[in-house]
Amino acid sequence: MKKTLSRILMLVLIMSMVGVFPLIGCKAEAASAEKPFEGVEIYVGCLARTLSDELKPFLADFEAETGIKVIIEQHAYDALRDKMMLEFVAGSGYFDIVYLSPGYLGELVENDYIMDISGYMETLDFQREDFLPAAIEISRYGVGEEIWGFPYLSDTTILLYRKDLFEDPDNKAEFKKEFGYELPIPTLDNPLTTDQFLDLAKFFTRGDMYGFGYPQTGVAYGNLSILPWIWTFGEEYFDEDYQVTVNSPRGLAAMEYARELQNYQPPGVLGWGYGEHMPYFYEDRLAMTAGWFHLGVEVNNPEISAIAGKVGYATVPWHPESGLETGKAILGGGSLAITKASKNPEAAFIYLNWMFGNEERALEWYLNGGSATLRAIYEAPEVHEKFSEAEEFFPIANYSLENIAKQRPTLGVSHSLFEIMSGAWHNVAMDRETPEEALNRASTEMQAIIDEWKKTLGI
Repeated sequence: MKKTLSRILMLVLIMSMVGVFPLIGCKAEAASAEKPFEGVEIYVGCLARTLSDELKPFLADFEAETGIKVIIEQHAYDALRDKMMLEFVAGSGYFDIVYLSPGYLGELVENDYIMDISGYMETLDFQREDFLPAAIEISRYGVGEEIWGFPYLSDTTILLYRKDLFEDPDNKAEFKKEFGYELPIPTLDNPLTTDQFLDLAKFFTRGDMYGFGYPQTGVAYGNLSILPWIWTFGEEYFDEDYQVTVNSPRGLAAMEYARELQNYQPPGVLGWGYGEHMPYFYEDRLAMTAGWFHLGVEVNNPEISAIAGKVGYATVPWHPESGLETGKAILGGGSLAITKASKNPEAAFIYLNWMFGNEERALEWYLNGGSATLRAIYEAPEVHEKFSEAEEFFPIANYSLENIAKQRPTLGVSHSLFEIMSGAWHNVAMDRETPEEALNRASTEMQAIIDEWKKTLGI
């Protein structure tokens, strides 16, 4: 994986001359051998998250080595998508690199807004096995082999629970008296079933505490609130023939289950956004929650968490009647894509490889709040030393990425489908519609969108 900067620059120049990608904005023959992109600026559209903040300390070194100035612009998820789409439709070329979420990957591919960077990767001896499989899968469109984004963020949700409450003798005795079986403590080999999870959520909802709580606002988190249950109960949004299946018996059972679980969550969860559940967890107001990986690492850190040492890790619940061996969680995160309208795609790729394809630099980024996409990062002794209090987290995280995390639908109209399903879930959660009414309506609306999409593509 390690390559010298001069090797990368030489390869990029060769690629430009042989036509892998055209050299835009300057003549190759006039370029400096050491800094052919001196003075070039590239704009990166990222999420407003800590991992984006932690890219900034590296920018001065990158500019000193390459002459390329990188400007990182950060937005919340929905706001970033809206801004990207405005710029894409206008053909402005404003962004050179954008955060590529599976939620709108298909839309960007089908509208020819981003580049397939397989040619770059192959020329640089890209070793797929050096990356976590999920880091590659996150930028896959359908079943294609194209690489639409450079590995940047691979993540999924795991269950976080108050180990001290689960192991308390009084709670164990009360639980057995109320439910007729031993209070289940999840392990990697024995995850909670959906019934056990619901019983635990009900049991711990008392006084100021709720059994569970997780963000549900907007399209992104509304979809995150229902899609994993649809999957876990053995259903999909649509089948291989693009026929919507959400209102099947299994889909209905999943929606009814999610609605019952809502009884054991704080009233404000429908308005919670990213990370807003964690203060409740830290303040003894949630017995269980779910979290992306960086939250799992933080919960047992005494410098951050008031409940450090009291939190256990588990995979998400599974539904025995689903026919699946595990529950399912959304493969989170995304990659970084080079836009088709970029005036400097070569410079953009140099930055991506410099920042994320170098093991030492990627490790430093991860230790300071970044993400891990290289296998070697999770295996690095520095990681286990720094996050020693989260030692139990890593086996759960790795297993979840390998066996539980699942890619969202990546059709060009997926975002519209997510809008419909998040709306259906919000209506059910607020008792504006019954689960059956919401899913029947959603099914009709989703099928109309998919049929129009098929017609447009000639499927």
